Amino acid sequence: MKTLRFAVMIVLLFVAIGASNNIQDKPGKDFFSVLSEGQFVTVKEVAGKYEIKVVDDIPLGSKVVEIGSDYVVLEDAAGVIETRIHVTSIKCVTRLKLPKE
Repeated sequence: MKTLRFAVMIVLLFVAIGASNNIQDKPGKDFFSVLSEGQFVTVKEVAGKYEIKVVDDIPLGSKVVEIGSDYVVLEDAAGVIETRIHVTSIKCVTRLKLPKE
């Protein structure tokens, strides 16, 4: 019985190590990888979730103040209100790329 427990523990250990290696395969490619601190975004609530839209080179909307592994902090245009949004409350992060002239 102890041998079976030991074997199961070893298998679970290898599964956990394999899962953590898959997470580290692509550094910098997480849900918030398109965002950077100081960037301006627009925020819209749709069906109880937030849609964050990044528009390159157009400073309008909210400013990204802080980016964590599972949250983002936005500051309103007036610089008075900071909003911390958890990743589970975000529907999508969209990046609008304008054509170059």
